[in-house]
Amino acid sequence: MALQDAHVPNTIETILDTRAVTPAQVLDLRRTFWPDGIISRREAELLFEINDTLETTCGEWCDFFAEGMVAHLIEQAIPRGYIGEEDAQWFRDRMVLDGRIKGETELETLVQLLEKATYAPEHLSMFALDTVRGAVLDGDHDVLGNGSLVPGEIGDPEVALLRRVLYAKGAVRSEGINRSEAELIFDLNDATIGADNADSWSALFVNTISNYLLVHSGYEPPPRERMKQVDRWLNQPADGLAGFGKRVAQGVRSMGDTMQAIGVFGTDTPMESIYRARLDAEEIARQRAERVDEDEAQWLIDRINHDGALSVNEAALLHFLRASGLDLDPALAPLMARI
Repeated sequence: MALQDAHVPNTIETILDTRAVTPAQVLDLRRTFWPDGIISRREAELLFEINDTLETTCGEWCDFFAEGMVAHLIEQAIPRGYIGEEDAQWFRDRMVLDGRIKGETELETLVQLLEKATYAPEHLSMFALDTVRGAVLDGDHDVLGNGSLVPGEIGDPEVALLRRVLYAKGAVRSEGINRSEAELIFDLNDATIGADNADSWSALFVNTISNYLLVHSGYEPPPRERMKQVDRWLNQPADGLAGFGKRVAQGVRSMGDTMQAIGVFGTDTPMESIYRARLDAEEIARQRAERVDEDEAQWLIDRINHDGALSVNEAALLHFLRASGLDLDPALAPLMARI
């Protein structure tokens, strides 16, 4: 946004001129941006312009920037909480430079979006994980905000950040690790074998890979377009919750049985179909979680055997699987014999 725009406050001009922001100036910005409780796309662009300019920042600015993006992309989304593909691509384009996230503020904002969204496109969570992996291997202090980071070593702060992304509500599957995530964690483990990693890294590795093999739910939140249909259904005067409740009451009066009354409506409502799909996915997950099947076993064999060595973390994973008492595919027997 041009500095000569009449509505740009003096505080913003000062920040852009000095390339620095203070806590007092952040308070002024809150008063400027929040009077209507909405962050428009033009205001979000201005936040990015300020952020891109800053050479000296403060914690208050990082908090404000993240809150602004959460408001713009999640709280104001339709349906609320669903980050659409267009918005996700806009945010990704604005927060990267030469294909990489610019700094700690952008990464923290991305992680908060994943934590607070009901759904976010897969490429956002995978990009966050890949950013942490790259920053660990390169020793990028600016992105991770860890001044003691040693290139190629995984410390407790990096483990905590990986855990936040892997189990974020809006990530690929917040209830279970998928194969893409498991592959990335295995890649990071391979790249840091022999490094002085934090003990918490071993725990995260075992938990993540065993989660993929044993807990993977198969359930994903309904896509944004489906939830928009539900949102429209809920707000239809002749249908939605009001209409549904009226039909239930009429059915109960005529039949005297709530469950029988619901049956007279025929096909599922939009909300019921989503709930039924989730129950089906959870039942499939329950059945799958009772064993490591042939496909999963072969994936694990290929991942462990590709370099001919058995790392400490991989051995710990095999010990965990054997101790789980679950049904393991026979193909895993040669691996188990190595521990």
